[in-house]
Amino acid sequence: MNWIKPKKDWIPHQKSPTKKFLVEKAYSITQVAEMLAVSRRTIFKWLSIDEPEYAVIPPDAWFRLPSGHIRIREWVVIKIKRGEI
Repeated sequence: MNWIKPKKDWIPHQKSPTKKFLVEKAYSITQVAEMLAVSRRTIFKWLSIDEPEYAVIPPDAWFRLPSGHIRIREWVVIKIKRGEI
């Protein structure tokens, strides 16, 4: 097998570093209401979907699922608990 000769400066194929996906936690309206000891109605008021300029929870802190349900991102819940919002 003369045709297979090792190469001098050959670097073997290395696996690319595994991509670590950041998984962000998000909670339902009911879960957030329970965590903050307020009613679901209060959470909906804080979202202020019709009037975003009056929102306690900013528009980038929540999103709708394809089913129409709302999820609130964990970082905003933490800020509310700390009293930063």
